[in-house]
Amino acid sequence: MLKFNSIENAEIFTRDFRPLTKNNEINFPSCGEEIVAIYGPNGTGKTSLIKVLSGTKGAKVKFEFEGTKYTSGATVFHVINDQNNRNIIVGETKDFFLGDNIKREFELQKLLSDAHVTIVNEVISKLKSNHSISSASSPLLALITETEIAEIVKDIVNNKSKGAKYETAVIFKKFAAIPLVNQDVSEEQQAKLVFLKSDYTSKDPIIQQIENMAKKAVVANPQVHEVEENSEAIRILDRFHKDQCIVCDSEDIDWKTLLSAKTDNRTKVIEALDKDVQALIQKIIALIPDNNPFNIKILLLEAISNGDKSKIDTLVTDFTTIKKIFERQVMNELATVFVGSDLPAKMEEYQKLLDEKPEITDEDMLYIDEIINNSMNKKLSLKRDDKKNLRITLANNEFLGKARDELPLSTGEQNFLSLTFEFLKAKNSPCPIVIIDDPISSFDSIYKNKVVYAIVKMLHHKKRIVLTHNTDLLRLLDGQYKRCYKLYLLNNTEGEENGFIPLNNKEQEMLISLEKLLTAFRGAIFDHIKNVNIFLISMIPFMRGYANIINNETLTNLLTQVMHGYKNDKIDIAKAYIELFGNKNGKIPDSYEVSVPDILAKTVDGVNILDTTQYLLLDKTLRHSFTYLFLRLLVEKKLVEKFDIDTNQHKQLGQIISAAYPDENDITQIRNRIRLTSKKTLINEFNHFEGNLSIFQPAIDITDHALGKERTEVVAFVSSL
Repeated sequence: MLKFNSIENAEIFTRDFRPLTKNNEINFPSCGEEIVAIYGPNGTGKTSLIKVLSGTKGAKVKFEFEGTKYTSGATVFHVINDQNNRNIIVGETKDFFLGDNIKREFELQKLLSDAHVTIVNEVISKLKSNHSISSASSPLLALITETEIAEIVKDIVNNKSKGAKYETAVIFKKFAAIPLVNQDVSEEQQAKLVFLKSDYTSKDPIIQQIENMAKKAVVANPQVHEVEENSEAIRILDRFHKDQCIVCDSEDIDWKTLLSAKTDNRTKVIEALDKDVQALIQKIIALIPDNNPFNIKILLLEAISNGDKSKIDTLVTDFTTIKKIFERQVMNELATVFVGSDLPAKMEEYQKLLDEKPEITDEDMLYIDEIINNSMNKKLSLKRDDKKNLRITLANNEFLGKARDELPLSTGEQNFLSLTFEFLKAKNSPCPIVIIDDPISSFDSIYKNKVVYAIVKMLHHKKRIVLTHNTDLLRLLDGQYKRCYKLYLLNNTEGEENGFIPLNNKEQEMLISLEKLLTAFRGAIFDHIKNVNIFLISMIPFMRGYANIINNETLTNLLTQVMHGYKNDKIDIAKAYIELFGNKNGKIPDSYEVSVPDILAKTVDGVNILDTTQYLLLDKTLRHSFTYLFLRLLVEKKLVEKFDIDTNQHKQLGQIISAAYPDENDITQIRNRIRLTSKKTLINEFNHFEGNLSIFQPAIDITDHALGKERTEVVAFVSSL
């Protein structure tokens, strides 16, 4: 059950809707098809209701659905409207499918996409915290000797890319192929790893300079140790500026002279070294403590002092060992990313689906495919693009997201394609209720059937509310599934009964079935007539139309006498009714003669023609029919008399209006002609029901308020003549 407590959209809805306490419940039938039709004339507020349920800015709603209270329809209502003005079909292929392998493929695609983000973030976090690799420019990446793995890792830690260059399946395939190797790392090796990572990420790494030095010959220089000694002495002398030795307390050491001597000696020793060695020696002496884990300072000074390159080679070998340990730790980290995850199984399943030829197997999609093939002679296909993504194509061209003028379709085909794909999207929506606004207004009879089939069959898992003022839609719904919907009348007129007014099954059947309507006129209606005379007058247009349909020429001609304002004959409309529908229980008088002047002397203001508890809609439509007939007779009578119009030549109201105001250059005549011909109550087929016996249409085409306004305008115009 859906219960509205308040509906607001500017000043469009009457105060009865704020709050809405009566006619505020919509109950979905439990007959297998949960469809509600909300039926109302133009101007009732159907489009405004759509805006409220869609969450349009400024609109407000309070409602309850299945025990939960809401102040927004966003999570409850999936709205389909304005398909005629929709320029493109918005969405991706995945938005329109629900069944079989295609559904599973999109589920897996989403799962893998989410997993890709998770995996990348996990790898980024571990490489940064455990291995000091934080960007694509990290020199430590050079220590990964597996080129393809290194490129993937480089793309993952790239702050802009974050692994976007590689699909999840590719990352998994490469990482899963990495062997997991257990290795024991001693405390000494761990210390060397720390030094290696710190040195490699520094601005001027020492390790790489020593490796370059190993490629060259080493020239012996026994005085190389003096570089460190002199450097330390220079540091102390330059810092304290004292003539007393701070080590041995000797006096008068002349620190300035001593500083100069130490500096000169240090310079001579350094200048005797190879140029590459000069910078390196100064750097390691300044930066590296004696107890660094690789013993770089000791080994390097010994190598230069003795000209022993093997010491440098020993360092390089040690570096290489630690690099391999580092690489293995990184590789083990990558190899364990998927351990304990079901992702590999999901990727295998996804790959199998990708390897299969995609086929449309969902019933709804097949139906649309058949419609398109049969009606448009254009093939709907499902294909994969170069990235293995599914794409729906029409005549080998993509149409999702394409502007209408780019599609090889007629307007009707575009509207149908747009609407049916909106149905597919609605079926896939998490919202439990689908709101459909006037879905068949722009279609011919063939497409109308197809659209209604789609509403009933494609959306059968959803609750549906269809807003309309089209009786064809209601008949077509009933034709798809008998009594598949419950009918409500929407009224929104100040001073009247407003809200969602439920129509009983009896009137609902009469609305969609001429047979049921005629059966009521022959039987049940007699027990519920409140004003027999007005009832008979209101039935004149319908009786004439029905007499014409059954080829009762005599009765058709008689009733015509009270359907034109320029006629004066009295006609027995009681006998006409009895002849057409009988007279159960003698409710209809044996005779009731009326003429045009008699009808114009009557009013339906404040009159209940029928018992409204039983025939709410029919009572309303008969009052409207009376008003339509009254105004038509009034205008015809006045114009014919005023302008002395020859009714043998000008029989119909349209002809009479043109004859009354024939001048194409007189602005006053043009204005009067337009004023009359634009009135719904005057130039309208339901004044005669010629070829259309939908008696309820006048009540649905216009609200009581709009009809009253039009009657006031027409009567005022006639009075002004």
